[in-house]
Amino acid sequence: MLNFKVTILSFFVIIIIFNKSFSASFSERKEFNKILNGFYKNNIFKCQYINKSWSVGFEDHPYGMVLNSTAFSDVLVFEYKSMIGTLWPNIGEISTDRGVRKYQLWKKMSKDEFILVESDYKSDLNSSDIDTKNTNDNHKTYFDRDSLKIAVKSWITDFYSCEELNSSNFARKKLIDIFVNQDEYVKKDFSFRENNPNSFQNKIELLSK
Repeated sequence: MLNFKVTILSFFVIIIIFNKSFSASFSERKEFNKILNGFYKNNIFKCQYINKSWSVGFEDHPYGMVLNSTAFSDVLVFEYKSMIGTLWPNIGEISTDRGVRKYQLWKKMSKDEFILVESDYKSDLNSSDIDTKNTNDNHKTYFDRDSLKIAVKSWITDFYSCEELNSSNFARKKLIDIFVNQDEYVKKDFSFRENNPNSFQNKIELLSK
């Protein structure tokens, strides 16, 4: 009987050690690190802009279905339980009018509707931990694994087609690093835009009916 108890105890010790070794330490923030581990272990989707956006009209911009040349060409979507993370991986696409950040976190409200989870944009050591109850109902996105509808600006929603991305553990860790050190990647984006001012357009055109 004693040997049986020792065997059971040893089994649970092995399980605990395995779980700890399998969880990577990406961030100093406890809850944020838990979410990032979930992103690392679960599905990642690559979503590509399909040259279609819905505009409610703003200043001299048109109302209706438009082609938004300022939209992010690609968005990566990470899944973990009731959370998703949207990441803008391409260098140079971040600008002041899009918000000075490389990612957003979202909490599921219904089948494909998510609301924004507030998060800091500073360095990992200078940012507060994530509180998934701290949400903003005014900012929503829609994701169903096949498509993504996301509004980087409040008055225009960009449409994307999505497919699962097969990536190595090395590539996943590099992508997770953008979540953790986004301020450094934003600096690289601004530097790239400064050195390549003609690489980006700023047109929003009404699509023909």
